[in-house]
Order: sequence, then structure tokens, then C-alpha cells
Amino acid sequence: MASATELRPTQSPSFSTHQHATPSLPSVPSTKYHDEVEMDLAIHLATLCRKSLLELDSHLPGFKPSHPFTADEIVSLPLDKHRLDDALHELPRRKSSRHNLAVAISSFLYPVHQGSLTAIIRYEEDRVRLRAWAALQRRYDMLKATIRNGHTTRGLSSGAAPGVQAPVWASRITSQGVWDPAKHPISLEGVPAIPMPVEIAHEADLAPFLNHLVVGGTSKLKGDEKGFELDDGRGEPYYGVKGAEFRKGVVYEDGRMDLCKMVVGPDHIGKLMDSLRPNEFVRHFLLGNNIIGPVGAREIADFIHDLPGRIDTWYLAGNCIDGPSFNILVDAMIKSDVITNIWLKRNPLGSHASKDVYRLITGVRNLRTLDLDQTQLGDCGVSDLFNRLAGHEMPEGAKLPLKHIYLNGNGISTEGAQAIGKFLASPHCGLTSIYMSSNPLGDSGANALAQALPKAPYLTRLLLQSIGVSTKGTIALCKAATGHPALEVLDLGQAYATHDLGQAYNYIEDGAVTAIQDLVSAESRLSYLNFGHMAVASPAINLISEAVLKSPSLVYFAAYPILPDPALKAATFRPAVDTTFANPAEPTRPQILMNKAVQEHLSANVKARYGEETSYSQFMEEDKRWLVSDKTDVRKIDSVYRNRDAGLARRRLLTLVKNWEEGDETLDRVMAAHAPTCSLRRH
Repeated sequence: MASATELRPTQSPSFSTHQHATPSLPSVPSTKYHDEVEMDLAIHLATLCRKSLLELDSHLPGFKPSHPFTADEIVSLPLDKHRLDDALHELPRRKSSRHNLAVAISSFLYPVHQGSLTAIIRYEEDRVRLRAWAALQRRYDMLKATIRNGHTTRGLSSGAAPGVQAPVWASRITSQGVWDPAKHPISLEGVPAIPMPVEIAHEADLAPFLNHLVVGGTSKLKGDEKGFELDDGRGEPYYGVKGAEFRKGVVYEDGRMDLCKMVVGPDHIGKLMDSLRPNEFVRHFLLGNNIIGPVGAREIADFIHDLPGRIDTWYLAGNCIDGPSFNILVDAMIKSDVITNIWLKRNPLGSHASKDVYRLITGVRNLRTLDLDQTQLGDCGVSDLFNRLAGHEMPEGAKLPLKHIYLNGNGISTEGAQAIGKFLASPHCGLTSIYMSSNPLGDSGANALAQALPKAPYLTRLLLQSIGVSTKGTIALCKAATGHPALEVLDLGQAYATHDLGQAYNYIEDGAVTAIQDLVSAESRLSYLNFGHMAVASPAINLISEAVLKSPSLVYFAAYPILPDPALKAATFRPAVDTTFANPAEPTRPQILMNKAVQEHLSANVKARYGEETSYSQFMEEDKRWLVSDKTDVRKIDSVYRNRDAGLARRRLLTLVKNWEEGDETLDRVMAAHAPTCSLRRH
């Protein structure tokens, strides 16, 4: 069987004249065309034409080359069983440089007297049908390969419908529909707190950096050191902060020490902390994804106990710190007056750590930012924590210092949301930012937060991506946020890692449009509004956009339809024309004009807020980040190592491995370690 891209004759094109009943081969009349005719080729193509025409009439009766086929119609055709040679796609046309070959083929197909045009006219009609079948066959093979490889494409029922710009998102969200916990149960214990796969570093790779630290090394190098200026002296990308970089490790001139992903592990953490004891320059400790384990937590606790006024920032994400070792850390941290932010993402603290988290929040006197993302606190632990905070007693008028809390991926549901609501209503709550994405809140959890919003006048950021909320919960949140005196950021979009983390998409339908319009139209400080991919068609987005055009405060707005636009036709393919499918995601002219108007309005608001010299692209590159996050503390944890890997991954130059290989015992060894093993440690 010939494939759609392979030229394979059904029989050898070596024909001789004595095989035919006609006394001689048909002669090609003299014309203005001068192409030489290979009679063997003409006979071969004529044979293919006759055979294929019979099959076409037999298996695809009524086939019309001009019919507009949808992708689904094409893949339903029996073109895997009934195929023709792909050579027929290139049959010569009458009016082409291969005119004489076309005449010769037509003469074999339809013998007529010399000078008659009947044969060539009938051949042209057949050529159009055969070429269209070949083109359809090619398109069929491409669509089947797409499906076979697990992908999708525009026009397929699993691909983009008319007006849908993100087929993958659309497919996943619509297949889920309104989240039903009974059909799609999500653990209330939270997402597993597992660090990214890494290998513990060798002593020799860390030694130059540790030797630099132990002599009080700063961001400036001495001549005899095995280091180099960060980025050839240009400093940290984008910000230009100078630094000294070693094979593993960077010290920046603003006091950051960066060992993210360099993996000291339990083997070398003791030596690292010893190296920092005489160093008074480092103020921000960045040790993300270093799997130091309980041993490392004890080493850091000892350091803080001895030098409580030294380190401001502790970035300890992905370090296998469990509940008991966290208890030891808290005992030390509550004695420090200089700690302002603690980052504990992807550490398995567990639900029983809620009491220690409470001690941390109420005991660290200047703690502004606390990251508890994906720490397995669970709905039970979060509920206990915030009920404790709601009942915390302080002098009248006093507030806890905590401003920003990260609770993403912790299994928070209704019980946890209600407890958070109680704390928000407490006179001692000063929270301005709550990050609660990737939690199974659903409508009941969203309603609990909505009831608390009016009682939280200081709240400026509320991020709720992928919480399984539907139209009902969205309406409640929008109504509660309408006219809020402080709220600047509201995010009800979709988290990028929703599928990987096994969470539920938000499913916001047309019924929420009026509440969203009222939210946008009300006088408030709302500056950032994200709904991401909504279960609506483009006309609903246009209605919201009309309200956005009247907002004096919005500088960022995002909402995309995942349902087909009823006014647009499905993408089709006409075999006779043999062009690519029309792009169903291509916006209509009214949509283009609306998008342009919204963009211009947002740009004008950006200039009014940030200055005339600030373009919208500049806002998106820098200021948008600080609208969503607190610049003071988040800037302190910027790492060239994390940013480099993320940049390479975006350019597809690096694959970020998410899962540990089966049989890898690294994490077991880290959790079972009892003491550092680094032979270079000074005692």
C-alpha cells in the first residue's frame, strides 16, 4: 500500500506497444508546448488514473472536490482502507509546461479522433477529482499522525473550536466541567512536598565558595580566589547587581548568598554554617532545593541560636525539613529580631506542625512574609493554625507583623477557609497578601472567603487560581470584592501546574459576567484582574472588556474564552484548493478592535500610575511582578541559578526533571542522616 507521501507505482512503467490493441500509440498533436513525452510514463499514469477512478466511484461515491471538510469529517473517512498512489497528486494540467504529457494521458484514457478536445476536457475533470482525493489523503494522514502521537490540532473535536485560542487548556477544562468532588476527589492533606530531583555536590566543588565565606568574603574577589565576577562583571541579569560567583555559589553585593540547586545536602551543611559564622556580610540565606534534611535544620537552628541577629532572609524551599526538625528551627527563630521572611515551600511539615507555625507567626517579632506552599499542612492543619491565630490575644490596637502568607497546594477546603476568614476578621490581623491557589476550596470555600472579605480592609492581594470554583462561588467573591477599599489584585485564573498537581480548574460561565462587570465598574483600587481561561465564548469576554475600558485603575486584565464562538464557522479543508485549515483561533475584526482598545486603555493607565516614560512592555517585564508580589521580600530571594534554569527551560534548551527515578534512595538517606559527613568541616 502506498503512503500519502511516498511515490510507489502499482506496476512497473515499462510498457511496450504490442501489449495494446491499438495499432500504434496515440500521437501528440503539434502545439505551442514543447515538452517531450515519455510514453511509458504516460501509459503508467493513465493506468493509475483508470484504476483509481474506478475505486473512487466504488468506495467514495458522490465525492466532491469543492466540499469543505471539517477535520472530524476527514478522520472519519475510510482512507486507511481505500488509497490511491500519491503520484496522482502531481498529474499534469492541460495548461501547464507539461501540456503534452496531459494530452498523451487523456488519449490513452479516452481514445478519440485526432483534433478532438473531448479527451483532454474529460481528463481535466478527472484530474481535479483525483488530485483532490490525494490532497484529502495527505490531510488524513497528517491528522491521524497527530492523534496517534497524543497531540491535538485546530479543527479536531479535541482541538480548538472557532474562537478558541488555547485548545489544550480548553480541552482539559471542558472535560472537567464544573468541579465535582465526588467524581474528581482531591486530597485534603495537600500536594506531596517532594523536592526536585538533584544530586548532592562533591566537596571539591563547594570548597572554593566556602573558603571565600569563611574569611569574610563579600561580593568582591581577591586576586588568589577561584572565582569570577558574576556574568563577566555585568552582574545579575536585568538588575545589574554585582556579585562574586564560584563553581557552586554566589555572593551578591546586596548581601544575598545563593546556593539554590547547588545541593549541599546533609553532607556539607555543617561546613557551610561554620563558614558563615565569621562572615558578617551575608544577610540573605538562599538554599533552595538543597535537601539538607533534619540534620541541616538542626545545623541552621544552632547557627540562629548563636547568632540571632545575623540573617534577615531564610529561603529553605525543598530541603526535606519535617515536623520534628521544624520544631527545632522555630525554637531558634523566635529568638531573632532581624528575621523578616521565611520560605519553606516543599518541606513536609505535616498537619501537626500547625502549632509550631503559630509559634513562628506570633513569636518572630518582625516576620513579614511566610511561605508555606506545598508543606502538607492539609485542611486540618490550616484550620488549626488560623483558629489559633484568630484567638490570639494582643493589646488593643496591636497587630501581628505578618503581611504576606503563601498557602498554595495545601489541601485547603471549607474548614480551612472558614478559619482563615475568622482570622481576617480579627482586629490583630494585618495580612495584605494571601496566596491560596491549587487548593480544593470549591464554591463552599470561596463563599467562606467572600464572607470575610468585607471584614479585611487591609487585604490588597487575593490569588485563587485553580481552586475548583464555579460560577456560583465566583459571583460571591466578585460581589464581596466590589468596592473593596484596599484590594488591588484578584486572580481567579488557572494555575499552570493544575494538571501535574492533580487539582481542579476554575469553571466560570456566562452567569458570572454581570458580577464581573460590576466589580470592574465600581470605584476601587483594583489594578490586576485575572480570570484566565473561562468557560465562555468570546461575546462574554467582549462584555467584560467594555467595562474594563471604563476602569481608571486597571493596568492588567486577562480573560480568554474556551467555548466556541457561535457566530464563527468550523474550520474546513477544501481538497480542490488543497490549502491548510483556516485558523479557528484567528480573532474576528471586532475582536481585534476590542483587544486593541483594551490594550491602549491599560497602557494609558500604566502611564498614569508609573509615569509617562513607562511602556506597557516595561510594565509587563518588571512592574507587574511587584503588583502581584511584595518587592521588598521577594527581591531578596532572587537566584541566578533558579532564573537561569527557568530561562533555559523556556527556550527548550533544558528539560526540568520533575520526578525522582524509581529506586533512587537519595531522599531516604537524607531523612535518615544523623550528622554531616563533610571531611572539610572545621571543628
